[in-house]
Amino acid sequence: MNFNDALPTAAKIALRHLGAENRVVVLVRDLFGKIRVVLSDELAGVADALAAELAHALGHYAYDPASTFLREADVRDALPGATEIAKTENGARVLVIDRQLTGTEWNAQPAVETRQPRRFTLFSMKGGVGRSTTATILAWHLARKGKRILVFDLDLESPGVGATLLGPDLPRFGAVDWFVEDALGHGDVVLPEMVRESSMATEAGRITVVPAFGSDTGDYLVKLGRAYLERGPNGHEPWPSRLKRMVEAIEESEKPDVVLLDSRTGLHDTSAALVLAMGAHTLMFAVDTPQTWSAYGFLFKHWTRHPDVASFYDKLWVVGSMVPDTEIEAYVESLRDRAWSLFDETLYAAPNVASRAGFLAPVVDDDAGNHFPRAIYWQRGLMAFNPLAKWTDQFVIAAYQSFLEWFDRVLLEEPEAP
Repeated sequence: MNFNDALPTAAKIALRHLGAENRVVVLVRDLFGKIRVVLSDELAGVADALAAELAHALGHYAYDPASTFLREADVRDALPGATEIAKTENGARVLVIDRQLTGTEWNAQPAVETRQPRRFTLFSMKGGVGRSTTATILAWHLARKGKRILVFDLDLESPGVGATLLGPDLPRFGAVDWFVEDALGHGDVVLPEMVRESSMATEAGRITVVPAFGSDTGDYLVKLGRAYLERGPNGHEPWPSRLKRMVEAIEESEKPDVVLLDSRTGLHDTSAALVLAMGAHTLMFAVDTPQTWSAYGFLFKHWTRHPDVASFYDKLWVVGSMVPDTEIEAYVESLRDRAWSLFDETLYAAPNVASRAGFLAPVVDDDAGNHFPRAIYWQRGLMAFNPLAKWTDQFVIAAYQSFLEWFDRVLLEEPEAP
């Protein structure tokens, strides 16, 4: 018996003993992968036989029979985050509550998108794919259109977009300072000194930035180790909730039209907060490599069981970043085909999505599909991109024109320019 086999085995055994018509069976998997069953008092008569069979089948993934069962009251607060893993023809279902140190936020209930300000998360599975450069160019593009743009540098392990947009002209504090102070109830003290306007702002619009760190941040690594605490001013508070409070407080003071959230790379819970908890459309950067698709595959397969997947799958958009300047058509077609396979085998086929009234899964060449890669082209002139020192429209337009036109038309819902 191994970790992968233990849960489906436990589900089969539990259904054999408890799978009456339309009954919901709840399993709890602890941090080590050991499994318990939530058992109501009226079913106590099957407890001994069920515990004995679980102990025999699961081996070291089973609890001692005397400790196999939990009461419904023990898990009531965790039930909203439970995931369905099995269902029978008679309507009996098995839900699992996964006790994890990390990864739980990828199961979180997605926030409802608000129309003003509109939020966009920029996310990638690996670094070096042009995500922060894109955030910078998007901010510039939208400011030229007369919009007020607010940019958050929330890649706290590898901050970049804040320094790109502000240079040395940083505010006194950054996001990492707020998380440390907020845990002690002092977040409001640093909020007014976390925002600085970029000199890239135009006469038409403006760009304000919340960097990861400020001029008075001090020892960044010491603060970084405390930034992810799930503790707010009043005690325990999930990190996504803390993040949302910070973003909303600054939105209230700055009144932006568009908010750009530069996310941490990879599968960390903080990335999940930016993809799910902020009600944002998410630009998922991809280069056509096996590493990219295997990493996205882990996440998308996990999401097929998410109870609310139908409410957020259509806010995920593939961005084909750094498309090479040779054999462009073949590269984009390969990127498109792999992205479509990823969506088609997971999110497009997820039961909660496929059962939506009128839903028809996009075909591979449907350029309106969420899988269809919005290309950003590699340009040598952007390799050492420093927009505050030198800005060259030629390279920006060559790399980004088609992407920006798509962004305006689809995500901002603006009419196409004549």
